[in-house]
Amino acid sequence: MATQYGVQLAVHLISSHFGNLVAKVCDCLLRKGTLTLANIIRFTELPPQQVKSCILVLIQHNCVQAYAMQQEVGFGEAPRVITQYTALFYNILHRLRFAKFLAIVSEELDKECEEILEGLLQHGRLTLEQILDRAKSNQSGEPVVQDALRESFIKLVRARFVERCPAPEPFLAPQSKEETPARKRGAKSAKLVEGPQTIEQRAIAAAAPMDAKRFSVIMNTGTDVDDSPNVAVGEKRKQDALKLDKESGASCEKDILWRANFEEFVRRLRHKACIANVKTRLDDGAAIVLSAMLEATRSEETKVKIENSVPLSMDTIFEGVMKSEAGRSMTLERVRSSLIQLGCAPGVRGAAESYSVDLKNIIELVQNDEVESIILKRYGKEAYRIFRLLSKSYHLLETDKDTTFVEKKDTAKILYQLWKDEYLQMEKLNLHAGRQSQFQLWKVTKDTLWGHVLNEMYHSALNLSLRVAYELEQEQEIIQLPREKRVGALGSRFERLRKVRILLESSLMKLDDAIMVYNDVSLYGPLNHNDRLTIPTTTEGTGEEVIRDCLSISLINEVAKS
Repeated sequence: MATQYGVQLAVHLISSHFGNLVAKVCDCLLRKGTLTLANIIRFTELPPQQVKSCILVLIQHNCVQAYAMQQEVGFGEAPRVITQYTALFYNILHRLRFAKFLAIVSEELDKECEEILEGLLQHGRLTLEQILDRAKSNQSGEPVVQDALRESFIKLVRARFVERCPAPEPFLAPQSKEETPARKRGAKSAKLVEGPQTIEQRAIAAAAPMDAKRFSVIMNTGTDVDDSPNVAVGEKRKQDALKLDKESGASCEKDILWRANFEEFVRRLRHKACIANVKTRLDDGAAIVLSAMLEATRSEETKVKIENSVPLSMDTIFEGVMKSEAGRSMTLERVRSSLIQLGCAPGVRGAAESYSVDLKNIIELVQNDEVESIILKRYGKEAYRIFRLLSKSYHLLETDKDTTFVEKKDTAKILYQLWKDEYLQMEKLNLHAGRQSQFQLWKVTKDTLWGHVLNEMYHSALNLSLRVAYELEQEQEIIQLPREKRVGALGSRFERLRKVRILLESSLMKLDDAIMVYNDVSLYGPLNHNDRLTIPTTTEGTGEEVIRDCLSISLINEVAKS
């Protein structure tokens, strides 16, 4: 669920791109949740036609998904089908990253592919005919351009940078009790096998086309360019259904809408973040090996948030390392040592050894480094030392001078400041073992902390975006002047605006890299921080009931002496 400042940032992005009316509808959906058209009209107090137009704009730009579901009316009456609309929070935030998406395509493919993707990002959804017409309008109009543009489009589909649009309004059948996941029994009975999907998640899954169709291009000749590699056996039936669609004429090039595949771009940025962390924390060799492994298994990754990379044999890893110029100087033994650095324990896959990287651990290290950097810059070295001690402990601790190397009075001040700013969790423990004593225990709860840090980052990104908009509005007169008239004082003002804009936008892009670590590429889900957390609690007992798994050694000794 989106955080408080995350919603404000998303609404600001929509407002700056599509205007205040569309932003008002988007804000309503983000804050109220999934709504029908009638409820959106009621909450926004806008005319029905304006609301319909705003929803169409949001759907066109992949910011809203519609779906139909059955609604019970009353006893003796037949149920009716209603259409619901849900805002796609992450797709809205991706609008901040369009420049990064274009840079990835520019590096991996060519200029023509970048221009096609730019058109899709600008217009949201286009047919192949519209894509080619737009690209031709920027070209010289030669006859050979048409075929070249089609080839560029196919390159984008093959690389999975472009995909078919989801179904406009999938129908969700009522969920039976058998489909609800049951709890595991045994030692870990508190955990679910898999959390139940929300209605919105079910709608998005139902709207998504199958992979055999999602990355399939039908040309004018009627032949199908199937660009989904390594199709599983279970997809065979779906491919047969697709062939029947083509034979019946249901799949027509003019009717198929295409859009940018945000999932693939997020996957590339996720890999980039992991490789950069390994390069900084370990060395260039480990980063080269990790890059080769991720490149070799990219087509086999079925989702963005995977915990471990797909297992690979040593021969496949070494072959991938040799493909890069920097990796050609590495020997087989050097590759093995890099795998050990990455924590890859050899497993067995078939008859050969296989290696897999713990991507979850790498992402957690990136998250830890980021929040520790925030603590160091904001609160100083002593606070950093205390926070690092607590973050590496998986239970509540009572801090003292021996463990933090900080004076007791300074430690208490720092702990209360970190707790007040929601970086720590505090629990008060009352013990009755000979004499009554009260202790304060501290802990870093990472999943809660990540949500708090993410909300703060959204706040900072919103402030940067607002400042950019303010600077542009203040100097609107200078921006509209022709270049030849920007001389003297006017030229100095324009140059100042240019430098300020570069500084603010580059800072926003760097901040967005950190946001992605805690959000899109994180294995933790974003939390709802609209309500301030109430952290302190009091636990009472005899000591024996609460010592296990929560007390520091010094406190255990204190209880034992009493």
